[in-house]
Amino acid sequence: MTKNTFIALAAALCFGTAFSSSALASDYTADFHLAHGQKCETCHKTAPTEGAKVKKDVCKQCHSYEALAKQTAKDEPNPHYSHLGDVNCTDCHKGHQKSELMCNQCHQFSLQVPHSK
Repeated sequence: MTKNTFIALAAALCFGTAFSSSALASDYTADFHLAHGQKCETCHKTAPTEGAKVKKDVCKQCHSYEALAKQTAKDEPNPHYSHLGDVNCTDCHKGHQKSELMCNQCHQFSLQVPHSK
């Protein structure tokens, strides 16, 4: 293998790893928050425990449910204007696992929840 070929392969490997790592960095809601300067304690007021859910009042300190309903007003249906009322954020937005649309437990909507790759 020539030196130039080796360098080209090494560069491709580095770039591929960098791009795949950056894509994974925001796959989960918690990773997205960390990437935007939040700390674990922002959502978890104490040390997080396995399976602990963040209460919606904690989410509402930064995210207004009404503002989210306006932000997603063009979605059909609007996931933040639910017939179930003011549902828990973590019913759809999972902090450390793949997020999923809770509505699809009964319905079949094509909406994509952020950080659900």
